[in-house]
Order: sequence, then structure tokens, then C-alpha cells
Amino acid sequence: MQSNQPEAVKSDWIVSLLGRVKALEVNPHEEALTSILVEQALENAKRTATNPGISLAAAFDLIVAAEYYTKLTNKGWLYCPVNNIPLLIYPYTNTCPRCVLQGNFYYHQANKLPSGTIGKTTSHLLCVFLNHLFKINSRNLKIYHGAEPVDVIIHDEKESVVLLAEVKAAPLTTLALAAKVEVQTEMGEDGEPIPCLHSPTDNSFLASSNLHIILPKLEEDDWNYELVDLGVKASHSSPTWAYEEIGRSFGRDNQLFYRYFQFWNIAYSAYNKAARGRGSIPEAVYWLTNACGQPTPRPLTWPVRKSGDGYESVSDGKSSVGMDRTDDIKKGIYQVLKIAATGKPKHSQMAVKTALLSNIHAVRHYNDYLLELQDVIWTLDETGKAKKVADLPPEKEMYNLFDGIITFTQSHVRDDWISENFQF
Repeated sequence: MQSNQPEAVKSDWIVSLLGRVKALEVNPHEEALTSILVEQALENAKRTATNPGISLAAAFDLIVAAEYYTKLTNKGWLYCPVNNIPLLIYPYTNTCPRCVLQGNFYYHQANKLPSGTIGKTTSHLLCVFLNHLFKINSRNLKIYHGAEPVDVIIHDEKESVVLLAEVKAAPLTTLALAAKVEVQTEMGEDGEPIPCLHSPTDNSFLASSNLHIILPKLEEDDWNYELVDLGVKASHSSPTWAYEEIGRSFGRDNQLFYRYFQFWNIAYSAYNKAARGRGSIPEAVYWLTNACGQPTPRPLTWPVRKSGDGYESVSDGKSSVGMDRTDDIKKGIYQVLKIAATGKPKHSQMAVKTALLSNIHAVRHYNDYLLELQDVIWTLDETGKAKKVADLPPEKEMYNLFDGIITFTQSHVRDDWISENFQF
């Protein structure tokens, strides 16, 4: 059905949208940590002769972790006594992160944030990262939080271009936190105290705990770890203490990001290999990545699911990395088509681009869900009778479904303006 809406009214949709949206607000603690991490990521890319986007993706996980750490609670901790170094651990996948480095699975429920919170957090922080990259690359682009149906708008006033984007982002991994404690004991059968084994516990002294990030490190062929000091939580009056402490730790140790990247890059490679079904037993750090699935090999003590059939996972598909969750991909495809059909044919004052944005591409599901759509072009046929291009008026505009599928790790771009401004 043809619209009876006047052309002048239809052409105002983008202008009206820009008039309703809110400019990105970058908090000082977000900008401070982003500045440190982006600088170190770009230096690390040179040092390791790797794609800068891989280091930026690794850095992005750290700022997301900072936000997660600000939401620590007294509950949800795990007591781990191994190697006579007792720790209270706050894990983000369903297993003891210290033991899994040695190939041992001990189930403990992860401290995963609600999916709605994760989406809002990662979308905002991805925009913070992009905003900083635009600034250091002298790109005069303004970022806005969108209004339905648009997640994010990036406006190039000089070139009169507006990018309408759907954002689907999630970290590859969030490293567990730990606090050193004395050996915990319980009453034995003979009435004498005995050392506790792995057990869920509360951290009743969270405010006075000296917190550390458990950073895996590969020593020859074996995984070990180091504890990255984040200080005593109570010594900070600010709720943004984790941003400040991560910035302090990485700022004062110019080798720390390099060590972190050695872990992150192996974990990313393990996630890639598992996605392609290569190898029977994944690298140990794979079990610290989101959506890593059920343990292999599964220990006899591994629990069955609380509801439904089968066994608990270390991390399920709902926690998928980047834009790799299938529901997110399908929604993202629709949203990009929706905003394109709403905006592209109804503009006169500026060029309209559409894109999917994320930190990491759909490693597992790209070929199944996006590969056959990445080069789709479309137009509107008001007659409803066109069967081929020759049936359309010669001046009829054609539009990309995706002007870009843009991530730090891998992008597919069909537009010169996007190629110029999103070089990672």
C-alpha cells in the first residue's frame, strides 16, 4: 500500500530522530580508563605485530570487567584451598578458575549479571571506546544514544552523514576476583577441626578485603596465574573504585597489558578453534570464556541441570561473546533492515548508513546467519510488480542491507565512509 504521507514530512524522519536523541555522556572514570587501555592496546599491537583490533577487543573486556567489579556482593564467593594458598574467589563462569587452569572442574555458580544489564553496559562502553578512538584519530563524529528503533547514532556533520546502528556486544571473558584468606576449617567426624575443601561461602569482610584479579599466565606448557592487586575496597569512597584501580595497575606496570594480552589472545584462539570444532580438549583458558559449554571431559561430580535434561554448563549460549548469540543476530538483522527501510528512502538532507556494531564478530554463527546476507542489497517497489531490476525505474536507488558489520576483530564493509572512519 502506498503511503499518503507528504514527501516533505517523510523526509524529516532523520532530522526528527536527531532532535529526540541524547548525546553520549562519558563519565570521567570511563574516559580515564579508556585512555589508558586504548593507548596500551595500540602499543601492544605494535609490539606483537598483531592487528590493533585484537588488542582493542582485549582492552574492551577490561573496561567491562571494571563495571562488573563495581557490582561485587558479599554472597557468591567460592573458597578454594588448593596448593596451600587459600583464596576466596568471585568467578564469572561456573567453575573454579584457579583449578580449571590445571584441568580440574569444580562447579560453582557464576556471578553473571542479568542479560538486560549486560546489554546496556556493553553498548554504552563500546560507544565510550569508539568515541575515544574517533577523538585520537581526529574524526569529528558525534555519538548519540538512539531512540526506538535505533540503538546508536553516529553523526558526521561535516560530511552530512548519519550512521544508524544496532549494537550487540559482550565480553569474551571476565577474569575472576580473589581475596587471600586464612585456612578455613570445619568440624570433622571425630569432633576435631579439619581444613575445608572447595565450598560456597560469603565474604563477610568484603569492604576490608584486599582484592586481586586472577590473571592466567602460561609458563612453558603449563598454566599458572598471577594476582593483580586492586587494593582494599574500603579505602575507596567512590563506587567507581574498580575503574580507578585497574587504571592504576595497568598504568604503573607497562608490561601488565602485554601479559594480559598473552592470556586473552590464547583464550580468543581457543574460542575460535572450539567454534570450528577443531581439537577434542580445548585449551584450559577456554573454560574462562563465555558460552564455552559443558566441561570436556565432564567429571563424575558435575551437576545435572536444575531444570530440564542434561548437565550444567560452564557457561551457556545466553552469555555468547560479542554478537555471537543467535537471538541477538536474528534481532540485529531485523533491526538493521527496519531502521534502513524507515530511514534510507526518506531522507534528503544527509546520507544514511546502517550497521551492526559489536566488540567481537559472530565467531561461531557468522557463516550460518550473516554470510549469505552480508552483501544483500534492496529497494522499495511501490508497484508490487517488479520481478527484476529492469522492471524498476532507471533512477531507482538501491540500498545495502549492511553498510557495515563492524567489530574490532573482523568487519565486513560495503561503504567508503565506514571504511574511512572505522579503521581498527
